[in-house]
Amino acid sequence: MDDRAKREKLVAFLDENAFDPILAKTDRDFTDGSKRQKFQDVRRSTESEQKRFHDQYHTAREVKDNYLSDLNSKTAQKKNRELEELGLPRLPQFRDRFEKLCRDLEV
Repeated sequence: MDDRAKREKLVAFLDENAFDPILAKTDRDFTDGSKRQKFQDVRRSTESEQKRFHDQYHTAREVKDNYLSDLNSKTAQKKNRELEELGLPRLPQFRDRFEKLCRDLEV
């Protein structure tokens, strides 16, 4: 499998598990005003994060390295707390499966 195909598999994994479940939600899913505002902020940052993985990381290795570095960033820690409060998926939840996929793909 070439690097382009590996990259696509990694990005698809992140879309399916981390990004799409958040982006499928709407404001109407959150009746509490403060949670709705928090969701709007999280949704915007998720859209930006997904775009970054799709548009800026051109190799499977870049996807892997940036996913792993995002797990420990201060911004990600804040966002993960907010996602948890909203009952939405967080990137660290998928680390083991993501790393297994990377090993399987030899990335």
